[in-house]
Amino acid sequence: MTVIEIAKRAGVSIGTVDRVLHKRGRVSEDTRKRIQDIIDEVGYQPNPLARHLKRNKRYLIGVLIPELEKESRYWNLIHQGIAAAVEELSAFSFTLASFPFTRPDRNSLAAAFDKLVDAECDAWIIAPVMQEETLILLMGVERKVPYVLIDSPLPGSSAISTVAQDPFRGGCLAGRLMELISHSGGPYAVIRPYIEAYNLNERVKGFMSWFERRPEVRVLDVICSESDMVETNNILDRLIGETPDLRGFFTVSAIGHKIADFVVARGLKDSLSIIGYDLVAENVARLKGGQLDCLISQRPEEQGRLAVQQIYHHIVLEDEVLSQIDMPLDIFLKENIV
Repeated sequence: MTVIEIAKRAGVSIGTVDRVLHKRGRVSEDTRKRIQDIIDEVGYQPNPLARHLKRNKRYLIGVLIPELEKESRYWNLIHQGIAAAVEELSAFSFTLASFPFTRPDRNSLAAAFDKLVDAECDAWIIAPVMQEETLILLMGVERKVPYVLIDSPLPGSSAISTVAQDPFRGGCLAGRLMELISHSGGPYAVIRPYIEAYNLNERVKGFMSWFERRPEVRVLDVICSESDMVETNNILDRLIGETPDLRGFFTVSAIGHKIADFVVARGLKDSLSIIGYDLVAENVARLKGGQLDCLISQRPEEQGRLAVQQIYHHIVLEDEVLSQIDMPLDIFLKENIV
């Protein structure tokens, strides 16, 4: 049954039916009830897609992620997925506005977030890689904007959806892989270049938890900088000097290729296994060349596509969206990388 048919059956105008359907404008209680009874009887559902096309509404999506060319261009992969999804939805007038920030600079994040808020977007896509700061900023926003989290969960947030891997499980997987690949009882070192990222910290916890059943295996938590590799190399040199029996590195971010280069330059690859994260170009090259033993991927382009898809379902189709979309834990070795 159409709106026209409902109006004819109720003996009212189409505009009156529209006001009842969308709960706006003034309609007498008797008329409202008569129309609602017909709606309930026939099970009528408004068509939000048709309503969107009629209104010719334009939607602006704000994207708050780290600078695209940093961190081995991992964020560029996510942005490519977002942009491709928006292009697919061009018929629905979706456009992007990017608000990059420098990680882990708090002032840079705050400045980018302020610009995001001022842009009056219809929805946001946010990478909460600076956990505490991002949550505080979100809690301080007066105008409620639907947003999707990407790359990492953010406990305590009010996101309509989170598109990310389960980072703890990712760390556990890396622990199991390290055991299989290294053929040793450790010790191992976890390399994390940032300490304020929930997902990276959870990967560390997951990796360590895998070896809790073997208390004789030592796991060292090494914090270093991705941007200052001179200092990072100094930290790793001290680590090797203090732990000459070290048998493996697990890098919780895309920094794997840099750690591999350090290990090869020191002539230690035969005794050290390296498991990294993310299929950025440099990591893929090291995996193919044998400098990296294994990579875990979280499908960044697909994350971007799914984030836009959730926004489309929420603000255009007015459907319920999945509160959480878990990305697969993809494993790549030299033998299956293309």
